[in-house]
Amino acid sequence: MALRGARALGLGLRAALPRTVGAAVRPGVTGMARTAAFAAQQRSFHTARPLRGDSLSVHVDTPYNNLDTDWEFNEASYKLIDEVLAKYPPNYKRSAVMPLLFIAQKQTENMPEHKGVGWVPLAAMNKIAVVLDMPPMRVYEVASFYTMYNRTPVGKHNLQVCTTSPCMVCDAYGIVDAIKAHLGIEVGETTKDGLFTLMEAECLGCCVNAPMMQVAGPISNDCYYEDLTPETAIKIIEDLRAGKTPKVGSQIGRQTSMGVTKTALLGPPQAPECRADL
Repeated sequence: MALRGARALGLGLRAALPRTVGAAVRPGVTGMARTAAFAAQQRSFHTARPLRGDSLSVHVDTPYNNLDTDWEFNEASYKLIDEVLAKYPPNYKRSAVMPLLFIAQKQTENMPEHKGVGWVPLAAMNKIAVVLDMPPMRVYEVASFYTMYNRTPVGKHNLQVCTTSPCMVCDAYGIVDAIKAHLGIEVGETTKDGLFTLMEAECLGCCVNAPMMQVAGPISNDCYYEDLTPETAIKIIEDLRAGKTPKVGSQIGRQTSMGVTKTALLGPPQAPECRADL
């Protein structure tokens, strides 16, 4: 009886409430006109071009990325998967979905049949679902939530420039602008030769050595490049283009996160005050 009453209440509320916000604003407008009126009241959150990671979390079939695409973990990847799964109780192995997505993305870097760049095809997500005995939708949810997983092909070298506050105040956008001008692409785009993709990244945890960028790819292997200037950022790009391994870490010779002058003090430290009678 209580359940029937709750259902009746729910149906009554549903009937009483307007179907869209647009209906509440313009009660006389119906159908497509109401939808258009509602859309006209909306304002985009972006004042500039949306970043690549802001794309809709939907899958679009392509000739190289669909349910019939052939994709399988290789022997080396299965060895890594066994090491990962050993860290979880058998009934919690689904928790390994993130490291397995990363393993899949790294393997695809060395698969010419999948463009030889770091991304996770739909078939790889479905394979992960089988390995972890979980619904494929759960894998899709994780892969589409975290921007570290590329669900479409990117450039061979994925340039991820941190533009969060500490890097931003150290001229991170100067680095971004220099790369855009040098490569002739915008954020979220890939060069015509397929070598470079440019992205903006959220904090990569290297604030002391700002500005910095992470580069994913077969040469750089997700390494950090820190204390950047527009000139050193372009040099790193040209080294990668030539197949060379750029200098990893600080580009000004800083040791880890040590101050450039080995101290942040501006002068000798003052001695602590002591009582005169001691």
